[in-house]
Order: sequence, then structure tokens, then C-alpha cells
Amino acid sequence: MKGKVRTREKCPKCGEKFHIVEEIGIYCPECKTYPRTYYIFLYWQGNKYRISRDPDGHILDSYKRAHRLLELIRLDIDKGIFSPANYLPKEIEQFRGKNLFPKWLKTKNEKSPTYIRELNRYVNQFFLPYFEQTDLRKITAGDIEDFYHWLPQNLSLKTKKNIMDALKNFLLWLYQREAIARVPSIPKISPPEPPIYIITREAQIKILDCMDVHHRPIFHFLMLHPVRPGEARALKVKDFDFEKMVVHIERTIDEFGERKRKNKKDYYLPVSPEFDLSILKNRFPDEYVFLNKAGRPYHPESMRKIWHRARKKAGIPEISMYHGTRHSWATDRLKQGFSLEMLSKALGHADRASVEKYAKHDVELLRGMFETNVRPLRETKGGGSH
Repeated sequence: MKGKVRTREKCPKCGEKFHIVEEIGIYCPECKTYPRTYYIFLYWQGNKYRISRDPDGHILDSYKRAHRLLELIRLDIDKGIFSPANYLPKEIEQFRGKNLFPKWLKTKNEKSPTYIRELNRYVNQFFLPYFEQTDLRKITAGDIEDFYHWLPQNLSLKTKKNIMDALKNFLLWLYQREAIARVPSIPKISPPEPPIYIITREAQIKILDCMDVHHRPIFHFLMLHPVRPGEARALKVKDFDFEKMVVHIERTIDEFGERKRKNKKDYYLPVSPEFDLSILKNRFPDEYVFLNKAGRPYHPESMRKIWHRARKKAGIPEISMYHGTRHSWATDRLKQGFSLEMLSKALGHADRASVEKYAKHDVELLRGMFETNVRPLRETKGGGSH
């Protein structure tokens, strides 16, 4: 026999040991009492094990529950898939959500602080409340789907997608650690692309003219080169090659410090002939190019304030700095006929999919197809149309 059901208790009335009838039950025949807790004694591969809980952590509080678990263990042994780690409390505990999610978060140290902050929010507000006691080695597609439907209804579709993407990343991490044999399928979520707003070159010049002269260089650079604001703030004198007239984009900087750019891939951009390179003369190679009046790299929030003050003064409708520079540059080049592949390279995207949003949102590219003079599709004899 591979294992036996036992109890550590004695009869609470007479104090004698309980009577054991193998495969039937454990009881006191005189007092008609039964134990409150049971365990499985297992001798397997030369080792002795005492299993007092099922894989979900429930106490074996009846002979029926204990015997049912013993049968499952016997079946796993016969199949050659039995592992004590699936039944021992200490082993099970390390695979619960409350222990695995914090470990996963620690692997994200190289990510941006903003991204890490969002992951922490997802873990504390959603993942732990739902999966805290779950043995994640047994997670299924059904569990994932139930979790998705459990998410608060007031969350936007985009937020839900971000949460599910983070959960998928966690499951991939479990798979790489060989904690799960396969990654369960994730519900496909397709939120609509957010609208892209743009302004003309003339509007950009108006905004630039309404800025303090000291602040103009970094905003002018953003208008001429489709880099992210953080990438412009991180530029150093050594990143510019004056002979080849190119600039090396490899890092970003924000209020938390300097790090690799978003997709960790550096790239080179031609320097626009309109950009005044004289601001780089007689400066040290490791010096940041764009400095505020205090001689330090710009803070993201101060740049936003400078942009909106100048925008309002110029009479330009509400538009973010990101849309008014990077997005406007990309959409303008698309209108000029440059391919999505070339645009993707200029923007430093890792794949073409990231840049296709500009084509999806630029209705103006299609407008000309509908404004040409064409003969009506159907004419009546009287000259009218149905």
C-alpha cells in the first residue's frame, strides 16, 4: 500500500487511541467519536512524508477528504508524476501568489521608475487580492479569464489591457523558471488607439517665439528631430558627430535619473541643418547639451509648464508637448510620402507596428481621394440622381 491515513489525536472522551480500519475510517468504537484532523503517512523512494493539507492548503478534517487525497497521490505515483512539493505546506507556500509576485517585481529593477510604479499598483490592487493564496503552478486559462471579468468595471479598456499584459509577463517569468509547463492563454483586448493631435510648422514657430530665449534650443531640437523629450534632455555633447552630422540617441532621463531609452536600442539620427550647433562649442564631452537656467538638465514637469505657457501666449489650442513635437513631425513626414519603414527608423521604434498608428489616424491623407471631381454614380434622365 502506498500510504496510509492516520491521526495524531486520541478520543476526547476516553483518551484511548482511535481504532483504525484501513480504507474505511478512524473512530472510537466505544465513544462513537471521530478525529477532527487527519494526515497521510507516506513512504516513498526511501523517504517518509506526513501530509496534513491538500494542495490548496485545506486541513484534512475528515477521513473522506484524507482518503480522497491519498487516492490522488497513488494515481500520481502510478503515472510517475508524483512530487512531494505539491503536497507539503512549506513547498506549496513558495508558489503562492503572495510570494511569487514580489519576487517577479524585483526582476524589474532596470525598468523605468514610472513603469515599476505601475506594476506595483497592479500587484497591490489587483494581482494580490485575487491570486494571493493561489498555487500558481496550477493556474489555468479559466483562472485568467475569471480574473479579467473580476477587474473593476470602471477601468478603461486600455488600463485593463495594461494589467493583462503585465500578468502575461508574469506568467512568462513563471514559465522561464519552469514553475508552469505552459503559459495559459490571455483574453485578447483591443482598445481603440488614442487620437493623435498635431500642429503645423507655423504653429510650432509661434510657440517657439513666445518662449524665453534660454529655453528655445531644446524645444527647437524636438521640433526638428522626432525624439522623446526625455531623450533630448539626456543628450550630451559627445553624442553629436560634427563630421558626419549625426546624433546618437541611446539614453533618456527623467526625475528619477538616467537610464537606457525605452526599448533599450540605441540609434543614430541625422542632425537637421536648421539646428544651431554653435551651442555645443567649447563645452565638455560629458556635459548635457540642454540645461535650464540653474545649469542642470530640465525637469519633465518644468518643460511641460514652459511649453503650455508659450502655447497659450501664442494662441495655439490645447496640445501636449509630445503631440506638438514628435507626433507632429511624424505625421508631417508621412504626408510628404515617406514610408512607414523609414518613419519607424527615424522614431527609433523596435518594429513597424508601433508606427502604424500615425497612418491609422491621419484621415487627411485620404481626404483628397474623396474631394476629386467625379461623375455622379447614377444619373436620372432629368439630370437628377436617386
